[in-house]
Amino acid sequence: MIARQVLIVDDDKVFRDGLQMVLSDYCDSVLTTGNGPEAIDLVALALPDVVLIAPEKMGLESARQIKARRPQTRVILLAVFDRYLDAALEIGADGYLLKGCPTEELLAAIRRPANLAETVKV
Repeated sequence: MIARQVLIVDDDKVFRDGLQMVLSDYCDSVLTTGNGPEAIDLVALALPDVVLIAPEKMGLESARQIKARRPQTRVILLAVFDRYLDAALEIGADGYLLKGCPTEELLAAIRRPANLAETVKV
């Protein structure tokens, strides 16, 4: 088991469902939502260990709020491009990966409590 509970936040349902299927083999529980504001509410209720969130749309602001309200929850940004890396550093994200990264890199980033500089894979 790499984490007790993970929350996936992405507006692409097919991506969320696929990632949920992969992570369900490694986590006790995998929750999903399609938007940042709902993610903030879910974090307050479910207290996940890790939040995987796409930075597009409201994702960066939602990630910032999650880190501010619950700093012990690890937030890893999953992006299509590396253009959000500076913003990830500013909000205190715990990791930044490109969506096309190998599954092993994603699992390692979830497993390892580390700072952003140690988990960046762009």
